[in-house]
Amino acid sequence: MSELGTISIEKRTTVNSRASKQLRKNGYVPASLSGKGKESISVAVKTDELKRSLASYGRNALFKLSLENDNSITGMVKDIQYSPIKGEMLHVDFQQVSLNEEIKVDLTVRLKGVESLEFKKLMALSQMDVIRVKGLPQDIPDDIVIDVSNVNGVENINVADVKFPEGIVPELDPDQCVISIVEIKRQGQTDE
Repeated sequence: MSELGTISIEKRTTVNSRASKQLRKNGYVPASLSGKGKESISVAVKTDELKRSLASYGRNALFKLSLENDNSITGMVKDIQYSPIKGEMLHVDFQQVSLNEEIKVDLTVRLKGVESLEFKKLMALSQMDVIRVKGLPQDIPDDIVIDVSNVNGVENINVADVKFPEGIVPELDPDQCVISIVEIKRQGQTDE
């Protein structure tokens, strides 16, 4: 397991939309910290520190969440709500995790080798943007990369065809289609 990033979080005493607006104005993002069987705690995190940590360690990384006088808590970012207009972070949900309990996460599907398909007059059509998986928190990657550079004809790439990292298990039907490889038809082209 790689080194954990550290994010400082502070408890919030006032929890309402006015206080949240003031936090954002002061460079913080309102957040909550929840854990299995524990009550959720309202916290705040510095916006620039959170952005830097996510850029350095990745969206599904484990972090040491240091909460004032309390011990550090091992957690990860469960969800981020963004403003639809400005794209700013409005709220972050942190999830406390145990390193020996499996969790479920949605991983983004990323394609590799798409350029080589174009030479073969083929195109990749995504059927899924994310794949739900389960595994230990320290084994969860940032995304699932599917290499399509060796595909030579029309075919479907199903969940069963995707290579997952060790310890990561998909939570979907193995026959579910992730990517469809189709022929590119030029306008005016006819089948003979």
